[in-house]
Amino acid sequence: MKTKTKKPPKSSTRRRAATKSSKASAACSALRGKFDVMAVGDICVDFIMTGNVRPQFHQVEQIVGDCALELGGSATIFASQLGKLGARVGVIGWTGRDLFGQFVVEQLRGAGVETARMKVHPTLKTGIGVALSEENDRAILTYMGTIDSTSPADITADLLHNCRHWHVASYFLLSQMRPFWPGWLAKCKQRGLTTSLDTNWDPDNRWEGVVDLLPHIDVFFPNENEALAISGKKDVTEAGRELAKQGPLVVIKRGERGALAFKDSRTWELQPTETTGLPRRIVDGTGAGDNFDAGFLRSWLFGRDIEACLRWGHRCAVGSLEHQGGTRGQLLERAARPRTNSRLRLLRTGDR
Repeated sequence: MKTKTKKPPKSSTRRRAATKSSKASAACSALRGKFDVMAVGDICVDFIMTGNVRPQFHQVEQIVGDCALELGGSATIFASQLGKLGARVGVIGWTGRDLFGQFVVEQLRGAGVETARMKVHPTLKTGIGVALSEENDRAILTYMGTIDSTSPADITADLLHNCRHWHVASYFLLSQMRPFWPGWLAKCKQRGLTTSLDTNWDPDNRWEGVVDLLPHIDVFFPNENEALAISGKKDVTEAGRELAKQGPLVVIKRGERGALAFKDSRTWELQPTETTGLPRRIVDGTGAGDNFDAGFLRSWLFGRDIEACLRWGHRCAVGSLEHQGGTRGQLLERAARPRTNSRLRLLRTGDR
């Protein structure tokens, strides 16, 4: 006599399916960690002056059009825009025990950025950038203060488990961190984290160490002048292709001419048009590149194609250009999440 195998009741099957789904969700959450993005901040305030800002010495007094005190620093402006786009982002760094330091922390928290790993220095003042801003260009006078206070001791191993992506900004200003980055970024890659780099300008105009760092980077964000200086090329397309040989997706910001992206043998271009978005008027260029980085990266972490990432970066840059400072014009949108986390899926298959 044959024995019939009893089928489990449907409710039991559903419970097991729910358990599997719950475990998968927990595993995905564990992979993502607490933060979408973590960055070390070149923390400072920006004092921005606009109008007739070219100084005349010999005790000449001149009247400028406007001035404002704003959140400064490449990584902090970047983090502020990411927070406003709905990302879970944290900043590591130092401020002074002063009003400027309090201002920075308040601005970041107001944007949804976690500041628990920011510390107060007992003796140094918060860094200040004085921006003399014209319509299409600017000069920056920087008082370092606490900007370069961050050291490798501030970066703890638990961060490798608590974030999905690591962003490096102001590579040249954070001099204590330069020898640390190659080893740390290699560990990030081993753990499955993605990485990005925006060097900003080198005050010494030497550009050392960047090319050696690129094999550890997934997305590199130079502007056009930085790309030319780092690559040693005289043409922006040649520069992009040369830098992409080191492995990363290279995204070159070109101001009013848009942006170019390079990966392997492929090239993408975004040209500012009425369709892609044009600023109604350009008030101040401070932070436009950092906001571009944030918009591009938010879209890229969702696994979207490069064209969509360029459009998001461009939207964030345009919003910044229409307002004084790097944060007043930031987009206050929640970038729509895909149903599945495409970037995590790509990481599992090794396709970046």
